[in-house]
Amino acid sequence: MQIWTGLEEAVCETPTAVACGYFDGLHIGHAAVIGEAVAQAQALGVEPGVFTFTLHGGHPAAKPEGCELLTEGEKYRILEAWGVRRVLCPDFSQFQSMSPEAFVEEILCRRLRAAVVCCGEDFRFGSRASGDVSLLRRLCAQRGVQVAVVPEVDCGGSRVSSTRIRALLGEGRVEEANQLLGRAFGYDFIVIHGKRLGRTIDSPTINQRMPVGFVRLRHGVYASVTLAQGRLWPSVTNVGLRPTVEDSRAVNSETYLHGFSGDLYGQRVPVRLLRFLRDEQKFDSVERLRAQIQADAEACLPVARAYIEEKSIEMRISPLQPGERVL
Repeated sequence: MQIWTGLEEAVCETPTAVACGYFDGLHIGHAAVIGEAVAQAQALGVEPGVFTFTLHGGHPAAKPEGCELLTEGEKYRILEAWGVRRVLCPDFSQFQSMSPEAFVEEILCRRLRAAVVCCGEDFRFGSRASGDVSLLRRLCAQRGVQVAVVPEVDCGGSRVSSTRIRALLGEGRVEEANQLLGRAFGYDFIVIHGKRLGRTIDSPTINQRMPVGFVRLRHGVYASVTLAQGRLWPSVTNVGLRPTVEDSRAVNSETYLHGFSGDLYGQRVPVRLLRFLRDEQKFDSVERLRAQIQADAEACLPVARAYIEEKSIEMRISPLQPGERVL
């Protein structure tokens, strides 16, 4: 998959079916838009591509700051698993002042050589989000480019959106969030050194610092699975401030991998949250903390093992997309 992070870098030798959007969560609604671009590409004999962007240098008015649902690396891995072959992902600051006309001409036509543009019904583009789907149709028609508008996806009687998913995660309703995402929510932050307390109480854990810009999760303990050494491990994850062992305001993810032994420091380790178990709490002794970790680990086992078995079956049925189907 080709990835361009600057507008000037993007040079396409052949036409592209382009899915347009921020795609911040890559949920099932986003999957419908991107899936349409992949289908159009197959029908037209062109390359499937995505135009998206980062928010390092500025934020559109409609996009919240500090609520990322996945890392850039995971975003690219999911897009590739979905069949995307070209991604233009500049920072918002690189094109935020473009008029709608300039956006279509410079980005869609000149840089991506769009044969067809796919988007959702609420897609906006151009300076101050002044362009809508109606204008996109007119501008593309003038340039011989097709437009495919994908209807919104509903789940449980309401529209699927990243805002809805963030709200669910903030309430600890991770199973409902996972349904809207179409996969288990998680992250792959670098494993850092903690206080090494877990080793002293026979419960070694991996620590991952939650970045300031990442989505705010309900603090507490989750049944989870963790990908390490090429396989999924049942695990239990505490997201929060670790009040028993640390006085800090930095949010940390601390995960105990059931049956695992190894050194993961410095690695990006994917953790997936499956079910909220209980709120974070402070214990009056390390021994009570140890007992609770072991109890939580046992409680998560049926949930994690069922998930691992389900993914194992999916892999045997469809082995061509191992990365996303495992997680």
